[in-house]
Amino acid sequence: MTEYQGRKIPTGDQVLAQQARDHYDTVKGGSPPSGNGNAVVASDGGVVARSGDVQGLVAAYLDTVAPAGLVGREVQFRDGLYVTRDDGEKIPEDRVFAAAVDQVLVGLIKFNGKGEKPDVHMAAIYDGQVPPRRDTLGDLDQSQWQTGLSGKPEDPWQAQNYLPLLNPETGEWFTFVTRSVTGLRAVGNLLRHYERLKKTHPDMYPLVNLKKGGFNHRDERVGWVTTPALAVVGRHPKDNVSKPDASPSADLEDEIPF
Repeated sequence: MTEYQGRKIPTGDQVLAQQARDHYDTVKGGSPPSGNGNAVVASDGGVVARSGDVQGLVAAYLDTVAPAGLVGREVQFRDGLYVTRDDGEKIPEDRVFAAAVDQVLVGLIKFNGKGEKPDVHMAAIYDGQVPPRRDTLGDLDQSQWQTGLSGKPEDPWQAQNYLPLLNPETGEWFTFVTRSVTGLRAVGNLLRHYERLKKTHPDMYPLVNLKKGGFNHRDERVGWVTTPALAVVGRHPKDNVSKPDASPSADLEDEIPF
């Protein structure tokens, strides 16, 4: 520090270090490593971090303002059709998407009634995150569960998957959100395909069509049940959003049945 008219004036490096500490205390809940390092300063001088810590700050900020993990527009499988939730528009079955499988989120959701924010616990399993076990979330007394369409008490916590999908032609992102048994199975089948694909083409994503399948319910009164299916039609470079490989000779040996 230097002195001016009897007051101690901090140096520029000391100001930057203090700003970094303040920012970490506010956003990240901790202090950055000591020392000067290489500072990164926003145009207004308000955010400071060492260059190696920037990604951590970004992740902490996103966890604060956008914890849900949805990418782009939400896609649902509803009444036998894939539709975008915001406008109900149908997605054609022949539209091709690159499935960013290694960004999938899995977890549990509990709805708290109309107008109330649901409780959501999602984990990025390809980043090493682990979703919570059901028995750690409470609501275990089945006598308190509401009766569902089956006529039996239903668990208020539902399994849920978020699968990011990229339209390679437009660059637009979507997220397929599913909570049904058949939808979770479709995503699981795609993950199994991706695990095989990684062994031969680690830099590729599966290309998929959003198809529908189905089965005859064992209860004849129910009849045919339409289910979601993610049909693999090729592969797509992870670092290329403009030239998907959907040719017949692409990686189809592991095609998911539908």
